Amino acid sequence: MPQSAIDPFEQALRRMFANAISKCRRDLDLSQEALAELTDMSTSYISLLERGQRNLTILAASRIANAYGMKLSDFVALAETYNEGE
Repeated sequence: MPQSAIDPFEQALRRMFANAISKCRRDLDLSQEALAELTDMSTSYISLLERGQRNLTILAASRIANAYGMKLSDFVALAETYNEGE
């Protein structure tokens, strides 16, 4: 589905989680490759998530939160704090 055809609410959710994934990763000084290894996901998938081009599954969110040493609920709460402009 082309990016322009995606619902604005869905785009906002993707951006919130993309920002949270990227910022936490950088704060922990992890490369996308290191995060991919910690989460048993591909580097390509991590990259797509960080660009907001893929939907984040609950399993993937849980793996990412765990890699960051966070509870899933804390990761979701953090993502909610990110606005489009972050």
